Amino acid sequence: MQFLIYIKTALLALKTQRLRTFLTTLGVIIGVTTVITMMSIIEGMNKYVYKVLGSIGSNTIYVQKYKWMVMGMGHGSRREWRKIAKRKDFTEKDAEVIEKLEGIEQATLAQSVRGMQVSYRSEEVEVNQIEGGTPKYLEISNYEVVTGRAFVETDISFSRQVCIVGPYIVENLFKKGEEPVGKAISIGPYKFTIIGVLKERGSFAGNNLDNTVIIPLTTVKKFIRPGRMRIFQAQYIIARVQKEYTINEAQKEVENLLRQRRGCKFNEENNFALNTQQMILDVYNKITSGIFMAMIGISSLALVVGGIGIMNIMLVSVTERTREIGLRMAIGAKRKGILFQFLIEAVVLTGAGGLIGVILGFIFAKLVATLTPLPATTSALSIIIGILFSVVVGVFFGIYPAHRASKLNPIEALRYE
Repeated sequence: MQFLIYIKTALLALKTQRLRTFLTTLGVIIGVTTVITMMSIIEGMNKYVYKVLGSIGSNTIYVQKYKWMVMGMGHGSRREWRKIAKRKDFTEKDAEVIEKLEGIEQATLAQSVRGMQVSYRSEEVEVNQIEGGTPKYLEISNYEVVTGRAFVETDISFSRQVCIVGPYIVENLFKKGEEPVGKAISIGPYKFTIIGVLKERGSFAGNNLDNTVIIPLTTVKKFIRPGRMRIFQAQYIIARVQKEYTINEAQKEVENLLRQRRGCKFNEENNFALNTQQMILDVYNKITSGIFMAMIGISSLALVVGGIGIMNIMLVSVTERTREIGLRMAIGAKRKGILFQFLIEAVVLTGAGGLIGVILGFIFAKLVATLTPLPATTSALSIIIGILFSVVVGVFFGIYPAHRASKLNPIEALRYE
């Protein structure tokens, strides 16, 4: 009951100076708004990234000539790239022996082709990637065919000129409502019949995952060759890890096997690379942690400025209410009660600023999600952190004015004019 009286008294005291109260809490409002907005954006991005990577396959190992981090981040000289390009290609036999490992559920050879265009009548699209695969490749990669059918073994054994396309290809080559299955499109100089359309995956890191075409692996080898056209292509093995194994355990098995098969001596580096989605997540987490730390720095600065303003206004309030404090002490109020009264006023002040900051942060997060490609999700945790920050600021910067008010001499306070 006494606590509720303290809060009621604090609200009445702050209500008498509304403009001054608002200006005082402005720093807290800005700080909390920054925290909520940035945490909402990071939270939204986290959910989106994990959703996309989960749809691709978080328990998948890609056995390739190069590391993704080298390619994606631009490290490595031209000489190193030439060295990597000369590495021995992977074979179907490599995929077969990898699949026999205890930690691997499935494995298959695949081939990626870049630098090609796909056309239908007068429409043309530059494809992010053309993948040569098998029915097993579609399964391991978590590709889902929503219209038409997937590959069958006869498509592979007869090197049929058929393909499965992503939604982006359909949207840009065909008219709205036009059925793509059964239509013949041109990939380079060759005709391919569409037999299926993939489920939408979205985009990741500026790469449209739906701008893809998948054709039988044997067909890629037969028709699409670097000597015939100016393209980049690379064979690789894609493997799915057994549920009972961690991806690190399975990676170790694959690494040991390939070092033996590819003749790596004990003191030599691998002449291959094992890539996983975790590598992307590690880089992503480093980026977001940097953003988060910058956010903490900016919001902390705003909160410190707001806290100094609150300390200042509470000291002014103590001076203005010196006579009131003297009267309360004269009729029996204890120093502890005076201290709690002014401390609660500071907390209510910053708490109100924190609440406004949470509301503004939520609004800004929604605007970001609506007006930009960045996803944003406001979680209960970010709201709790925002309110907690403001309360801590109130306690830290309010303790000195409250202590000063509680230490006033009642007689001198009553004489104060």
